[in-house]
Amino acid sequence: MVMCNVIRYVNICVKTSKKTRLRAMALFFMLKNCYNSARKAYDFMKKQKYNVKDLTLAYFQKKSKLYRAGGYKYATPLKRSVADYQNHFFAFLMDINICLLPVYIWVIEFLLIMCGLIPPHFFDLLFYLMFALLFVSSVLLLAFFTARTNGQSFGYAMMDLKLVNRSKKEAMPLQLILRQALGFGLPLMILGFFFQVPGVIAWWVLNGIVVLITPNQQTLFDLIFGLVTVNEPDQDIRFEVKQEPEKEELTITPIDLHIRSNYSDDGYYDVEELFKQAKENKLEVISITDHNCARANAAAMRFSSLYNIQYIPGVEIDAQYKRMRVRILGYYIDWTNEVFEVLEQNSLKREKELSMERVQKFENYSGIRIDVNSLISNSRFQTITPNEITKMVFHNERTRLLPFVKKYIDGCESESVAMARFESDVFGKNGPCYVKASYPSAQAVINAIHNAGGIAVLSSWHLDYISDEVLEEIVDLGMDGVECFSNDIHEQTVAAALKIVSQRKLFVSCGSDYHGPTKPKYHMGVSNCPQKALPLVRILTKAAK
Repeated sequence: MVMCNVIRYVNICVKTSKKTRLRAMALFFMLKNCYNSARKAYDFMKKQKYNVKDLTLAYFQKKSKLYRAGGYKYATPLKRSVADYQNHFFAFLMDINICLLPVYIWVIEFLLIMCGLIPPHFFDLLFYLMFALLFVSSVLLLAFFTARTNGQSFGYAMMDLKLVNRSKKEAMPLQLILRQALGFGLPLMILGFFFQVPGVIAWWVLNGIVVLITPNQQTLFDLIFGLVTVNEPDQDIRFEVKQEPEKEELTITPIDLHIRSNYSDDGYYDVEELFKQAKENKLEVISITDHNCARANAAAMRFSSLYNIQYIPGVEIDAQYKRMRVRILGYYIDWTNEVFEVLEQNSLKREKELSMERVQKFENYSGIRIDVNSLISNSRFQTITPNEITKMVFHNERTRLLPFVKKYIDGCESESVAMARFESDVFGKNGPCYVKASYPSAQAVINAIHNAGGIAVLSSWHLDYISDEVLEEIVDLGMDGVECFSNDIHEQTVAAALKIVSQRKLFVSCGSDYHGPTKPKYHMGVSNCPQKALPLVRILTKAAK
């Protein structure tokens, strides 16, 4: 089948220029997963004029994003089957042949020396040059390519395989680099240098035996680094010609149980303005769930009768489960309970400490002095967020010219994209200025909500990154429900959450996570909750104790 596609692709390319023909052939195997039609793939390349590097990077980024957004749930580890053994073996052959390209070139050069076409005194030079190139291809290129593509070497990409953690989540880049370098490249060079071909073959045979013994075809270094090879799930990957986005009509549901007011650090509107907007959007039931703060509920209860909108007292609290940050919504709470004041004070204290640590790390990393007093004076909660530091850097004419900032400005299509990437790279989890926070345990937060007479519901925040098994564990801590419908949840996650909720007879919630202008992509009442699911959500709106 693949060969037939190649032939059809060649027929298309024959009619084009040499440059386009070479590009098409180079990209064919990558694009075979993007288009069922060779003609469509060719037309796309012709219109977009991508080079090989840009398109390859975009392709793997799309694959990785889809995998993280829920695809990992459908990835299957390799098993002891003929098909899986074949795929694994062919992937290995592709990788080893690419790594051995310098050796093949050296063999040709050796034959040319034997034929007298190259002077014999070049033999030693060519040998050491080959050895240096072998180090680059087998140790550096393979390892860093695998890390850059989030677990896919050359052969793995061709055979739709992927190196991941045992949980099927994507592995850390350092894990992948060490696995490829220590388990593949360095043994090839060291054993090849001291023991020649027999040493290399012995190493591969040893790993082959381990692959045959282990149930998921793991090599020695897979076992050491806790990695496993999986078959990638089918993913609908497309590269489309850029078009002006069409304005789609937003579907507003009459229930929105996840709204932020200006009592949150990133909320914009006051409580009355939120009720005005809810009335304009014809909402029937709302809940203001501010971040670690329950103060909005007092005013909201008064405006509820004034605007004739049912109001459910709410809050959203940061929590921690097995070193994983989650958020828990509390509904029907007694907001006057002192536990919420304690939680708010602890949250503010934590954020201020993180702010100072973040500033110190950034100053050490960048050499830029942060005007702490100015930033704090402009902050309602006297905290300094990564976004505020990013804005300060990009809006200053001197700092935006620094090389480590300018590369984002020059390399992105807009300044907003550049700022977003800068913030993610510098302050994100793997960034040099990342600060780790500790939060109260999920169990403690659930107990606090229950003690305040409330219902504990797991927020949809980052729900895509929680496996089904962990989701069940969190729910079994005493959750009363799950926010199954929100703007950022993948449909596969929605299905998994609804299944768990149905099995345990829990409440279903929906919310827009509306912040106002601070997060313009969210709209009040827009929660992706289908009409047929509204009766499930209405059960929660009638659960007042």
